[in-house]
Amino acid sequence: MVDVAVSFAIEKLSEFVTQHVDIRVGVKDGIEWLKDELSYLLISVRAVESQQYLPHVRLWTDSVRVVSDEAVIILDRFSAQQEHAAPEHGTVLDRVQSFFCICKKEANLYDIGKDIKSLKEEISRIKSRRDEFRITDIITATPTVQQRKRTLLRAASFDYKEDVIGFEVDFQTLLAQLDNQDPSLGLISIHGMGGLGKSTLASKLYHSSELSHFKSRAWVCVSEDYDIKLVLRKIIKCFRGDDRDLLSKMEELELLGHLRKILLNGDHYLAVIDDIWDVEVWKKIKNAFPDKKNGSRVIITTRNKMVAEGVEDTCFVHELSFLSKDESWQLFYKRAKPTPNLEMLGKEMVDKCGGLPLAIVILSGLLLQKKTYKFWSDVKDQLWRKLKGESSEIQELLNLSYDDLSFHIRQCFLYLARYPEDHTIRVYKLKLLWVAEEFVEEQDGVDMEDVAEDYLNELINRNMIQIELQTADGQVLVCKVHDLVRDLVVEKAREQKILGIFDSSKQYANLRRSLQGQVRHAIYNGIGEYFKLLGPNSGNLNLRSLALTTRTATLEEEEIKLMYTRFQYLKVLDLTRVYDSEGIPEEIGDLVFLKFLGLMGGPYSGKALLIPSSIGKLKRLQTLHGSDSYITTYVFPKEICELKELRHIIFNENDRNLYIGSDQTNLQTISEITYKEWCHIDTNNWTNLHTLVIPEDDDGDNEEEEEYNLESIANLTSLRTLVLLQGGVISTMQPLSSCKHLNKVVLRGKIRDVAELRFLPDSVTDLTLVTVSTEDLMSILGILSNLTSLWLYECGDKMVCGADAFPCLQFLQIKPAGDLFELQVDDGALPSLRAFTLDADKMDRIEIPLRLSSLPLVPDFTGHWW
Repeated sequence: MVDVAVSFAIEKLSEFVTQHVDIRVGVKDGIEWLKDELSYLLISVRAVESQQYLPHVRLWTDSVRVVSDEAVIILDRFSAQQEHAAPEHGTVLDRVQSFFCICKKEANLYDIGKDIKSLKEEISRIKSRRDEFRITDIITATPTVQQRKRTLLRAASFDYKEDVIGFEVDFQTLLAQLDNQDPSLGLISIHGMGGLGKSTLASKLYHSSELSHFKSRAWVCVSEDYDIKLVLRKIIKCFRGDDRDLLSKMEELELLGHLRKILLNGDHYLAVIDDIWDVEVWKKIKNAFPDKKNGSRVIITTRNKMVAEGVEDTCFVHELSFLSKDESWQLFYKRAKPTPNLEMLGKEMVDKCGGLPLAIVILSGLLLQKKTYKFWSDVKDQLWRKLKGESSEIQELLNLSYDDLSFHIRQCFLYLARYPEDHTIRVYKLKLLWVAEEFVEEQDGVDMEDVAEDYLNELINRNMIQIELQTADGQVLVCKVHDLVRDLVVEKAREQKILGIFDSSKQYANLRRSLQGQVRHAIYNGIGEYFKLLGPNSGNLNLRSLALTTRTATLEEEEIKLMYTRFQYLKVLDLTRVYDSEGIPEEIGDLVFLKFLGLMGGPYSGKALLIPSSIGKLKRLQTLHGSDSYITTYVFPKEICELKELRHIIFNENDRNLYIGSDQTNLQTISEITYKEWCHIDTNNWTNLHTLVIPEDDDGDNEEEEEYNLESIANLTSLRTLVLLQGGVISTMQPLSSCKHLNKVVLRGKIRDVAELRFLPDSVTDLTLVTVSTEDLMSILGILSNLTSLWLYECGDKMVCGADAFPCLQFLQIKPAGDLFELQVDDGALPSLRAFTLDADKMDRIEIPLRLSSLPLVPDFTGHWW
């Protein structure tokens, strides 16, 4: 990873010399000297890459990386200062400003000259230490060993599937406990080591058709770092879906009482409390689960046997065993698909996995496509001899999977350390962060966001990232990192100086020292304690990225100003998890290096948050992202139109005009913009826009009479997602036929001629219609043979799926407008359907075709539509 930093610095130094041909000769010579010396050092850094475990080697390579990082910051600072230079021609005032600008430029060059001189001195010391540490004498791996290592690490990919193999005995044992005739509240705890499949088994039980009589259900994952109030809110939301704002105002005792009242007044329930690390969690919430003598059940999973046994005396404690040899082989065989001549080697390696599912999955991914006897034999000899079945003993396996990644993907992978344990990761945002952090390699003719998605899929195919939610056509929306893999990520990110973590809930030795030298900080909690730890003299920290990664209740204005004034070289500032703040200070405009800005939420009073006009200074900004809080609205300044590099504007709501200019043609995402403002934009050159969200207007009672024209959308040749939530009439659908990349369409309102839905391009696979009603709707939609997902809301009282209709449809969800609804499915229709949901409130009163009633429910995509 050090060579990535050095290579990046060399590239930036070369670009600087090329772009600034008029700089002082002495400064230019100094920069070229730096470039040459770093190039020579890069050779040594790469030569000792395999010896990073030696302390003196690690110390020396770290010093090379620090110098490289400082060189890049010096250049960035100079470039930013030049961007704000005054024009050299024009009015008298302009010429006066130009004169002072020239003086300032010379002063900046003098400063950069001093900084370069300081770096030259440090590089000379690094070269001396190289000789002192005898770096050049270190014998690296021979070419034969290196070649073998590269062969071993060439992991193969395979299509993701959720495999639930094994657990048959465990499942039946626990099912008997859950489904017995005892009316008392039943507590079941499952314990075992990480990666053994506790949550998988609990999920298998939770979704079992044999427990379908539990109509009231809840699933909450607690993990090591827990907040009792947050746990209670999640449980309440599962059981009843109470208003989030109402729950956020309740204290712990109120939440406990509220949950108990819900369960007392409800039916028998099934709850899963997943991944408890501390028995105190259960002790705090157990009184909220009343024993109504109606057969209710609670499942608890934990890694700690003491926690499992300490739940209650009456608790049924079940220790999850490792997979048997047969089960382990089934799992491996299903994924790796070994040829007959490799089966014996495969069985030997599977035996060494000791029945640990995670190890088997990673092994099978490593071996999948390289099906030669030599490769499999080398893997067995070089890797698996140290594997005996505990999580610490698959560390080498995880390291091998990590080492096989390209430099760019390796950085992206280690960046996942910013997310706390059990955190679900929204893929769209992760890709934007990777781009802003400059992890993504530029490729001619390909959007960097698409390259980032390729990186993500690479990690998924290698089983280093788990899929949490994906669309019917395979687009991953939410992902997660397994606990064991995350341990590797956190350790490597700290070692490689990719990212440091601040967590006030944990006691670390020398936490301040562990953050020093880290160019990115992720704050899990305690922003006030974070600033205290850094001390008063942290203003010169070369911090590139700062993120508050877990929900923070409030952020004081003084704390915000401290971030803006102390960390002047930030490229990424993510405060989207802050749900309450007093406002956005003008000082935000001082962070001129920002590429990603995630804004905090506004006050709970509901008052809109004013974005200051100083945001217009952020000329490098690529992504402007609103808070994750859905109750925050923003007021935008006119200076938004000055941000020519802006590619993504992502907000749930805005209170006033967005002030986008027709010349902001780099935009790829606009969420949201009013229809009236959109109509004022000349879209002739908007060939980069991928996502457009036009929300419902709130302009009075006549919106039903308004007619909406889609002609301007015809120019958006790269459009992939269109969301149009209007109450008026769409005059014609024909303009959408020009959008040949359109994949997802959400339409609310009336379509003058519903038959014009045939103009939707063949690329559309995901369609949502709201209040589009006609008896012929299904026959019209049946023409769209490539649809994989269809969502119909308030769309009439009768629907008929004719024979052979919807050949590719996999997800179908219907919410009828009235209580009377008829669904007819002819023979041959919906042959690919694998999930179906009818409005739950009407399911008892509506006759559903037998073939559909036996299907599982469509996954919940709430909050992940676009």
